[in-house]
Amino acid sequence: MRKIDLHLHTVSTISDRPFTFSLDQLDWYVKEGKLDAIAITNHNMFDLHQFREIKERLKIKVFPGIEVDVDSTHILLISDDDELSDFKTKCDEITALIPDKDISITLDEFKKVFPDLSKYILIPHYKKSPEIKEQTLQGLSGFITAGEVTSARKFIYCIKDDNSLVPVCFSDLRIDDKLRTVPARQTYVDVGDITLNSLKLAFSDKHKVHLSSEEGHKFFDALNNGLKLSTGLNVILGERSTGKSHTLNLIAEQNDTEDVRVKYIKQFSLLQRDDGDDREFSKRLVTSQSQITQDYFKEFQEVVGLMRDVNLENSNRELDNFVNSLLKYSSEADKLDSFAKAKLFTESTFNLNDLASLKQLVNAAIILANNSEYQNVINKHISREQLKALAVELILEYNKRKESELQKSYVNDIIENIKSELQMRTAAAPVNEVDLFNYSLDLKKVEKFNLLCGIIKSEKEFLRKEIQGFSKIARRGAFNNAREVGSVLSKQASYIAAFNIYHLSGYDYLKELRKIDISGADYYKLFSKVTYEILNSSGYPVSGGEQSEFRLLQEISDATQFDLLLIDEPESSFDNKFLFNKVNKLIKEISGFMPVIIVTHNSTVGASIKADYLVYTCKNNNNGAIKYDLCTGHPSDRFLIGLDGARTDNHQVLLNCLEAGDDPYSERRKDYEVLKNS
Repeated sequence: MRKIDLHLHTVSTISDRPFTFSLDQLDWYVKEGKLDAIAITNHNMFDLHQFREIKERLKIKVFPGIEVDVDSTHILLISDDDELSDFKTKCDEITALIPDKDISITLDEFKKVFPDLSKYILIPHYKKSPEIKEQTLQGLSGFITAGEVTSARKFIYCIKDDNSLVPVCFSDLRIDDKLRTVPARQTYVDVGDITLNSLKLAFSDKHKVHLSSEEGHKFFDALNNGLKLSTGLNVILGERSTGKSHTLNLIAEQNDTEDVRVKYIKQFSLLQRDDGDDREFSKRLVTSQSQITQDYFKEFQEVVGLMRDVNLENSNRELDNFVNSLLKYSSEADKLDSFAKAKLFTESTFNLNDLASLKQLVNAAIILANNSEYQNVINKHISREQLKALAVELILEYNKRKESELQKSYVNDIIENIKSELQMRTAAAPVNEVDLFNYSLDLKKVEKFNLLCGIIKSEKEFLRKEIQGFSKIARRGAFNNAREVGSVLSKQASYIAAFNIYHLSGYDYLKELRKIDISGADYYKLFSKVTYEILNSSGYPVSGGEQSEFRLLQEISDATQFDLLLIDEPESSFDNKFLFNKVNKLIKEISGFMPVIIVTHNSTVGASIKADYLVYTCKNNNNGAIKYDLCTGHPSDRFLIGLDGARTDNHQVLLNCLEAGDDPYSERRKDYEVLKNS
C-alpha cells in the first residue's frame, strides 16, 4: 500500500489565492502525512526550476504535472520526469493559451498541445466543482480512467457504482508557510514500485484504490519457505512443468487446517462428465444444493420430528382399555369390597403443565433489559425500568406456577402410592388411566399434519437466484412413483407400500416410512420432490457446455463460505469470452474479502483480471536435483523478486507465460490490426 497526493500547488497563479510557497513546509507535509509520492500540479503552468529543487529536497517520488482549464473544468495531467524540457515546453504553450482565470481552452486545443495523451495520467474533476462534462469525458475516452472526488462519501459512491470512474481523493493544497495540519484527503494504492505506469494500472482498477491503509490488501505467509501472498487476488504464472500446480498443492496442504478452510477447484474438475445426460446433471445439482433444500424444509423437518412421537394406535388402545375397565368396574359395583370402594381407588392424578414457554419469556425479558447493542431501539418502545419490572413479574409468576406444579407432583406421588396399596388388597379390577386431553390433541395434530403434507406436495417455485447470467430455479412438488422416492436417499429399500398411501394420509405415510431402515432425520425429504433447473441468459435450459460454465461459477460463489480460494487453470475448460465476462468479474469480487490464488497461462485470466500480486514459477536442474524457484511482485513492478533475492524481468515473464513470447505477440497484434482496418 502506497499513500499518494497528486494534486499540490506550489506557485500562486492567477487562478489561486495569494500564497508564498515554502519548501520546508512541503517537506514537513510529506513526512507528517507519510506520503510515498506526490505530483506538483499548478494551474496552467509548470515551473521547471522549482520542480528540480523540490525533487532534490524530497526523498520520495515526485511527478511533474499541471492542472489545465479545459472546457470549463479542471484536468490534472501528470507526466513522467524523463522528458522535463519537452514537458516544460508544452506547459508553456498552455500558459500562453490561458492568460486569464476566466479563460478555458477547448478539448481540441488541449489535444493539440499534448498530441500523445497515452504518455500521461489524466485525472479530471469528477465529483468535484467544476465537474467535467459528459461530452468532454467522452472526448478523452481511453485516456481517462480515474476522476478526482472531494469526500469519502463520494469516493465510496463511485466505488460501488459500476458506471463511475475509479475515484481518487487528493488534498488540492497550497503549500505555504502557514501550513500546520495534514488534511485527510489522500489516496492509498496497491502498487509496489511507484512509477507512472504502475499508477495508471492502479487507477484502472477500483480494487486498488482506498481511503485508508486498513482497507487495502495485506500480505500473509502462504508457505513455510517464506512465500508471502496478497490477501487479495494472486496469479501464479510459469511455463509448462515449472511447478505451478505443485505450488498450489503445497499452499492447499499447508493452509487447510481446522481454523482455515480452503476451497480448491482443480484443473478439469468441472468439465461435463456425463456425456450430455441432463438427468445426471440435475441429480448432481440437487445433491450440491442440499443445504438450500434443508433450509427451506427446516420447519417441516421439525414438524415431522414431532409427529414421530404421535401414536394414535396406542392412544386408541388406552381409550378402549379405559372404557372397558370403567364398564367392568361399574358392573361389579355391588360386589366391591371396602378397599375398592375407597375414593382414591379410582382417583385420577393431576395433569402437570409444561412451563417451558413461561421460562422463555423470562429469559427474553432479561435479554431485552440487559442488551446494550440495540438499547436505543428497544427503549424507543419500552424503557429499561419497565423491562426489568416485566422480568421480575414473570419470574415471580414462574416461581408461583413452579411451586404449584411441584405440589401437584407431590400429591400425584401420594395418590399413586395409595392406589397401589389398595389394588394389592382387593380383587376388584382398577379403572385404567387415560389422558383424554392429549388424545384429542394428537387427533388435531394428525389432522393438521395431513393438511400440511398436502400443501408441501403442491407445485411451487421456492427459489430463483441469478448467478452471472444464469438463473437457478428450485421447485417442489409431488413424487410420481416409488422409484423417485427411493432415489432421494439412494438407499436400497422398497418404498412401494409407503407410496401406495402417499397421497391418502401424511400420517399413515410416515408410519410406513418408519418401517423402512432409514435415518429418522431423513423422513422429511421423502414428502416432497425437489427439482433444480438452470436456465441460460435467454431463459432456456443450459446446454452441456453451459452446464460446465455454471458449475464453475457455482463453485466460485460457494467459496464465500471458505477462507481461501485456489483455482488451477480455469481456461483449460472454458472459452476466453466466458472467462472475461463472467469468471473474472466474480473472482475479482470475491478477492475483495478473501485471498484468491489462480494458476494460469492464459492472458484473459492472467492479465485482464488485474491481479493484486504475481508469483512466477521456474524449474532449475542443479546437478540432477529439480528445484522450483518462486519470484513475486506486483503486476506493475518492473522486476519480480525471488525468495533468494534474484530479480526477474516482469515484462518478459508476462509475455512468455501469457503470450508465448515477444515475436508471437507482436505478430498476432499486427494481424489483428490488419483485420480491424481492412
